[in-house]
Amino acid sequence: MTPASDAVGYVDATLRDLAPFPWGTAVGTDELGAAAAALSEVGARVLEALDARCARAALEARSESPWDRLRAVLREAGNTPVGVVVGARNLWGERPLGADVVRRFVLCAADSGVARVRATDPLNDADAHAPVARACEEAGLEYVPTLIIGPTPGPDDDRWVSEAVALAALPGAGGICLSDGAGHVSPAALGRLVGAIGQATGLPVEVQVQAPGGLAPLSATYAVAAGATAVQASAGPVALVSARPSAETLRAALAGEERSFDLQPAALDRAARVVGPMLPADRLRQAAAAVFGPAVAVPPALEAGLVSRLGRLGLSRSLVAVATESAAVARDVGGATLAYPLGSAILAQAARHVIEGHRWAGIEPELVPIALGRAGRLRGPVADAVLEAARADDPGEAPERDITAVADEAPQGLSDEDMVLWAMFAEDTEQVVARRRSLGAEAASRPGQSPIDRDLLETLVDVVEASGEAEVSVEVSGARVTVRRAAPAAARRPPPAARPTRAPPPTRTTASCGSRARWSAPSTGARAPTSRRSSRRAPGWRRATRSA
Repeated sequence: MTPASDAVGYVDATLRDLAPFPWGTAVGTDELGAAAAALSEVGARVLEALDARCARAALEARSESPWDRLRAVLREAGNTPVGVVVGARNLWGERPLGADVVRRFVLCAADSGVARVRATDPLNDADAHAPVARACEEAGLEYVPTLIIGPTPGPDDDRWVSEAVALAALPGAGGICLSDGAGHVSPAALGRLVGAIGQATGLPVEVQVQAPGGLAPLSATYAVAAGATAVQASAGPVALVSARPSAETLRAALAGEERSFDLQPAALDRAARVVGPMLPADRLRQAAAAVFGPAVAVPPALEAGLVSRLGRLGLSRSLVAVATESAAVARDVGGATLAYPLGSAILAQAARHVIEGHRWAGIEPELVPIALGRAGRLRGPVADAVLEAARADDPGEAPERDITAVADEAPQGLSDEDMVLWAMFAEDTEQVVARRRSLGAEAASRPGQSPIDRDLLETLVDVVEASGEAEVSVEVSGARVTVRRAAPAAARRPPPAARPTRAPPPTRTTASCGSRARWSAPSTGARAPTSRRSSRRAPGWRRATRSA
């Protein structure tokens, strides 16, 4: 096991917790940038900026590209590395994706300035992680596989360690994240798992824990005592709404101990004052009510919807029964976890059992491929009743979405970023693209505004690369166009213990356009600004827009 240093790293989850679905509609891109600016001074090892629920919120609730929200964070994060969280098979969506889509996604993330990709799979299948791992190694990004805990088997089962060893053997894995997203295991059991996994893999162990009833900080302190090298936490009241350890509480809990939480307390206090007012009052009230309610092992992101559904049916007192049944459902379908995107389907199935009074009369569509073994290696046997229901409702195996299929159905002129978004969210991305092109057409119809085209961007890129300057800006008809040399991803990343040394990726150059002019160049992948924030990049100018 990698020896634990005296400092425990702070992995900040505030930005992810601020804007998940359905609450993302209340937090704008400018606000995310302001939050990132405040958090950049706290001393976090990485700011995790986006996951699947945040991407869905951006697209469905605000008709914004998640890439635009990511860039708003990257612009303000300073020297603090920024990371994203993806599903190994589905990235930010719910449908299985081909390895070429995964690779293009990771390259787009690297071009944007992302330093780290953390991947999850609800079956902890190392084979599912492999395309993400290989793409991160190619792009020079830090890759962190995640071991999802619970609800079955028990915490002392040898399968957890075996799965961790398989994940740690993936190419480029410099650490492993142990995630209990619903309080499935006790603080003491989590500590034992941290020690066992660190010993078996020899890698640094990061801990992500969300638990009801205020157990999350206690679980995190047990994990630290067992040798965890980093803990995910959020700032101020954002930790309350996500049932996550607050950075303030962890710092206080570790004060005077052999290992301290590595952050700047004054900067953390300022950041909490910035992000606190961004939380909707309704969300705070729900979180406060959950603290005083029954402690159930349900992911916080799904609990509010489950409580609402049961309340409409007059079954509010059945929450504990549904949570208990969800563990049985997860066991019956082959030992799945409640990680995205399966968690909502498992809870919906459990609610059906409780409401209807009998089990497996039907099956949620998302569970059919799991039960039939099409979504990866099963972690246990599938119950006979589940197999019968799955075979009766089997629509056939859904093909993976690959770049060729997306190119055939998507409109011409999409950037690489929009292509991978289309693979995940075709209808929502179509609306975003249509809105962007409408803005571009509106700007083009205005007299006195000259277009900002590919030739201008390429000329500025050549100037930057030839001169060695950090950036070059010009004014064109009132619009400020800036081309900036991005630091290599390896330079933005802190050196965690025991990470293998890698050659830094080639220097990338980024382009942005001030918000005083709206512009569009669909054939080159350049895009019109869609928020009040200034300094937009044109991500498609370097790579062929429709190459498969």
